[in-house]
Amino acid sequence: MIQVLKSVFLVGAFTLIGWNQAFAFDHSHSNWNEIVQRSVTWTNSTSTVNYKDLKSNSKALDHYLKELSEVKSSDFDRWSRNEQLAFLINAYNAWTIKLILENYPVKSIKDIGGIFSSPWKKKFFKLFDKEASLDWIEHEKIRPIYSEPRIHFALVCASIGCPGIRAEAFIAEKLNQQLDDSTKRFLNDSSRNHYDPAKKELALSSIFKWYKDDFVKAKGTVQAFIFPYMDSLKSEPSSSVQNLSIRFLEYNWSLNEK
Repeated sequence: MIQVLKSVFLVGAFTLIGWNQAFAFDHSHSNWNEIVQRSVTWTNSTSTVNYKDLKSNSKALDHYLKELSEVKSSDFDRWSRNEQLAFLINAYNAWTIKLILENYPVKSIKDIGGIFSSPWKKKFFKLFDKEASLDWIEHEKIRPIYSEPRIHFALVCASIGCPGIRAEAFIAEKLNQQLDDSTKRFLNDSSRNHYDPAKKELALSSIFKWYKDDFVKAKGTVQAFIFPYMDSLKSEPSSSVQNLSIRFLEYNWSLNEK
């Protein structure tokens, strides 16, 4: 009898282990990695997305989104900071693409919704067992908790004016390097940001206006934040960068379509 009980216990234990392993989240985000490698094209420091191809082959994206939705809040809370942040960035970007596909063809993400509704406030997916929106991920989960201003160059809004979506998934092991690289790429894209040494003027993306508080909180001023990343500022002494004037550029909301 004792032997039988031991056998039952062992079978149950191995079954439970197998069950947990089967549903353990893939922190390499391999499915998302394959999707963006296939669908994102980089040219210099900007990227475009092949929405037409994604629309006709949406199973892989739907499978990945299902993976994200199955993660429980209790599991998420046990992950490392970098695992959590990589998860939220990839989730935001994947659901942004899903939102575009649900309304494709569309000229701009701002055309989704209506006069009195924002696409970013639209609750069209489930995360942590609750109806959620893109704004919820960015403004309630990421910004107040992680205090990481570089996320503004990792989260994408499916527009030409926004930072390019990476052709790889964000992962915990490379997160700091990836955030740095995304920030540097964006700041050195002269169509979005540039420096006029004759006028001592910075022409910057409106992202730096909308989220000024995040950059100031991190480095004291917007100028101090961008200094290490913007190559055209390397000739300027760091002490004089603080005095550079800033002009904000008009944001291009056209779809970042290949």
